[in-house]
Amino acid sequence: MIKKAMLISLLLPAAFGVSQEAPVINGAVSKSGMVDTKITRGLNRYNRLVKIADSKGDFLCSLELSGYALRDVLDRIGIKKQNDGFDRPLDTFITAKGGGNRVLFSFGEVFLCGDEGPLLADSAKMILPHRHPPLNAGKNDPTVLLDVKKRNSIDLSVCISCHEGPTPPKLHFPKGWMLIAAQDGFAGRFVENLTEINVSQVGIEVKDTRATSRDSVVETPTIIGPDGRKHAFELSDFEKLPRVMVRDAGIGEGKGYRGIATWEGVPLKGLLRHLLPEGTDPQNTYVLVTAVDGYRAVYSGMEVFNSLDEKCALLIDRKNGDPMGKGAGLYNIIPRSDFFVDRNVRMVKEIRLLIVGDTRKN
Repeated sequence: MIKKAMLISLLLPAAFGVSQEAPVINGAVSKSGMVDTKITRGLNRYNRLVKIADSKGDFLCSLELSGYALRDVLDRIGIKKQNDGFDRPLDTFITAKGGGNRVLFSFGEVFLCGDEGPLLADSAKMILPHRHPPLNAGKNDPTVLLDVKKRNSIDLSVCISCHEGPTPPKLHFPKGWMLIAAQDGFAGRFVENLTEINVSQVGIEVKDTRATSRDSVVETPTIIGPDGRKHAFELSDFEKLPRVMVRDAGIGEGKGYRGIATWEGVPLKGLLRHLLPEGTDPQNTYVLVTAVDGYRAVYSGMEVFNSLDEKCALLIDRKNGDPMGKGAGLYNIIPRSDFFVDRNVRMVKEIRLLIVGDTRKN
């Protein structure tokens, strides 16, 4: 009886199909294709301990994952934008689909973070508590690192007597390729049976006005909702929001060290949350911020609407205790997840909230 109760119960939801194919990468890339051994050969592998939740936030399992940084894989593929007036990929975003789920990452979360970022994993094993009796499960053991094919053949139904009730819960052993943002923590972005990774452009052209806007000051940025309607920026609303102060050393990818500064402002989500249509999952949104000079960047919904104020993208109005002025604009945007400062946007002119899959034209 004990041996039969050692493995972990698994009742797969109908939405989770079984796929042993590697995901396809397409969109704004040099060449679309499948994630194969040619692409992954020689790349660093990373191992992460993660806690997986379902779409309702209920616990599914705890795993050790092994795989590749999505950043490294996309570097091999190559991001290639069509001309939209802005020659850097800071305004691109990445969506991933599989198992009936979809997640979204900004370019910065993948390429400008301080660690390996989102993990594209092909191997996984369940974490077995030290006090758990030996499984003696042979080839049906989920606690050894298993690739995509071997995980798809695991049968955990023999352990239903141990993991049927709420304590401990029924567990789920994810299938296929997986993509996870371990930095999100529990109930963060996760896709199993990953089928597609798409690099997207925002589809909005920008006019480069650097030559005429070096000393510009924008009194009030324009806020545009998902329906394309413009909304007034109210200083009174800004002043009601909780203030956050951040001191950091700025490091840019291109110019390196940019000095130490203390920034003060408010979480951007406070000005945008009321624009989300009822029932919209913030994780299926992104925000495009454009400066007077045409510089711009995308921030994912997870970065903007994070429940922790200190981890949100911030709308800044003071630097080193003083208001910003000419050449900086009255407001800047700073993402808190980046190691590099390249997505810091000065002289903010427009803040645009968009929803993935929303085909309405603005």
